[in-house]
Amino acid sequence: MISAYFQQFSMLSFSVFLSSILFFLVGYALAPTVYFKKISWLLAYPMWVAGILEDLMKRKWHPVSLFVFIFFLNSISLSIDFFSGLVPFLPVLFAVWTGLNIGLITYHTLEGHFYFAALLNPVALLELPAAFITFTLALQYNLKNLHVHLGAAAEPAFASYLHLFLVAVLPLLFVAAVVESLLISYGKKMEDRQ
Repeated sequence: MISAYFQQFSMLSFSVFLSSILFFLVGYALAPTVYFKKISWLLAYPMWVAGILEDLMKRKWHPVSLFVFIFFLNSISLSIDFFSGLVPFLPVLFAVWTGLNIGLITYHTLEGHFYFAALLNPVALLELPAAFITFTLALQYNLKNLHVHLGAAAEPAFASYLHLFLVAVLPLLFVAAVVESLLISYGKKMEDRQ
C-alpha cells in the first residue's frame, strides 16, 4: 500500500519539479528589492495580506479554529495554483508570484532578519514541498497541453494530476496547519505569561 502511494509520484518530472522550485526562488529572491524600491503595484496585495494576518494573530483563537482557518486558506491558495495548469504559461507566473508574495510578507514580518533561513522553519518545510508539487503538477499539465513532451512522466490525464494533488498536497497542508496552529497557540500562551 505504501509503495503504491509513492508510485504515484513517478508521474512527476524531476526537471519540472526543479524548475518549479527555481521559479518560486526567483520571486522570493526579488522580494527584498521590490520592498526597498517600494514598487507599489507589487507591494499592494502582500502588504494587504500581511495586515490581515497581523490583525488575525492578535485575536485569541481556539487551536481548532486556527487550524481550520490555516488549512482552508492554504488549500484554496494551492488549489488556484493547481488549476492554473489549465491556462498556458500561468503556472510559471503563479510560481514566481507566490515566491514574491511570500518573500514580501516574510521580509516585512521579520524586518529583513533571517530572510532565507525563514524557509527552513518547521511549517515552511511542510508547506513548501506542497507548493512545489502543486506547481510541478500544474506546469506539467500545462506543458502536456502545449504538446511539449517530457517523456512518459508527462502523459497522464488531468484526473491523475488531480488525484496526486488530493493525496499528496492536501495531507501535507493538513499536517502543516496542525503544526502551525499548535506553534501559534503555544506562542500566545508564552506571551500571556510574560
